[in-house]
Amino acid sequence: MDFISYKNLKSFRSSFLYIFLCVFFIIHALLSIAFSRNLPLGIKLFSSKWKSMEPVIYTGSLLIVREQPDYNKGDIITYYSQINNKEEIITHRVYRIGGNVYTTKGDANEAIDEQIILPRLVIGKVIGIIPKMGDYLMFLRSSTGLLICITFPMILILNVEVFTIFGILEQNGKKLF
Repeated sequence: MDFISYKNLKSFRSSFLYIFLCVFFIIHALLSIAFSRNLPLGIKLFSSKWKSMEPVIYTGSLLIVREQPDYNKGDIITYYSQINNKEEIITHRVYRIGGNVYTTKGDANEAIDEQIILPRLVIGKVIGIIPKMGDYLMFLRSSTGLLICITFPMILILNVEVFTIFGILEQNGKKLF
């Protein structure tokens, strides 16, 4: 029980390791929230998982997407698509606009996409790209990432703080149990 003394906890709480752990936890908690929710100004975050837009957007890039009132030829848009009877989120460039529909094409693809994109399927225009960050945030959203980056640090921080409170109370002569 000596290693859980108030003096040792006080020393640990001021160590670089503990401060790093707290900052690590806070950053990952905020990233986890940001990646799972709509952000202010209608911004949404996605991870690119297709090679069809290389070299502009590499697989694993973080895409910052925002809904627009309209889209122009050449805009890179993110939209819902059916691939093998499964709904997927695709990011391609607007190749042509015909009436109220969009024809798209991946920069690395030879052919124009077969599916015509209705405006209701468009999530938004890509307004920013952060290379390699998408894979990291996808890991953070996974069970393993959540456990390693959020749950374990949170449990450790809470334990240190609870034992510190017990130590302070014990030093002041108050026993809880």
